[in-house]
Amino acid sequence: MKKLEILGMALDNYTVQEAMLQVEGFLGSDIMNTVETISMDTLVRAQEDGQLRECIEGLDLTVVSDKEILKAAEAASPQRMQETADNLFQREFLKQASRNNRTVYLLGDDSLKLDALQGFLRENYSRIQVVGSYALADCLGDYDTVINEINIAEPDVLISVVSTPEQEYFLKANKEKLNVKIWYGLGENYVSKKGVSEVAGFAKKLIQKGVMHSMLARYNHDKDG
Repeated sequence: MKKLEILGMALDNYTVQEAMLQVEGFLGSDIMNTVETISMDTLVRAQEDGQLRECIEGLDLTVVSDKEILKAAEAASPQRMQETADNLFQREFLKQASRNNRTVYLLGDDSLKLDALQGFLRENYSRIQVVGSYALADCLGDYDTVINEINIAEPDVLISVVSTPEQEYFLKANKEKLNVKIWYGLGENYVSKKGVSEVAGFAKKLIQKGVMHSMLARYNHDKDG
C-alpha cells in the first residue's frame, strides 16, 4: 500500500494509473467502495472534527487534491506533483465513466450546485448517463427519501459535491444503505476558476497552508515530546 502520513493520518498516494486500477476493481465488486478528493481544507477540519477524521480514515481510496499536502508529507515526487496539479485522477475517472457509458447519480447541497455539475459533465463528458440527482436541501427530516431515490436508480457511481463535513456525515450515516458501486466525493473544486475567483482561491490556499503547517509543527512537537 502506498501511503503518505500527515497529521497522524494515512492517505493514499497512488499514481493515477495505480488508482484507476483500484477503481476497475471497485466496479467489479458486490459492495460499495468509497473514493474522495482530500483537500487542505478537509485535512485542517479533520483535526478538530473526530467524525470527519473517522470517515476519511475509512475511505477505500483517498485522492490528494493539493500539492501542498504532498510537500508537507514529504511525498512530492515530480510525477505525483504534476498529476495533482493537473487534477488528473478526476479527469481519468470521468473519461473512463464516459467512455464506458456508466450510469451516474448526482448529490449536492442545493439545486445550484447540481445544475453546475450537470453542465460541467454535459460539456466535458457527454456520454456519462446521469440517471438522477438530489439536493440535500430538499430533504425534510431524515434522508430516507434520497436513499430510496438513489437505490431505485441503481447507478454505477454516485458523484457527490456536498460540502465538507456534511458530505462525510451523510456517507458515514448511510454507507450501508446505498446500492451503488462507487461513491465518489468529487469535492467543490472540480472545475478550475478564472479571474477574481482564482485569486480568491489562491489566497484561501495560502491561509490553509499556513494553518496546516502550524498544525504540523504542533503535531510534531507533541509527538516528539
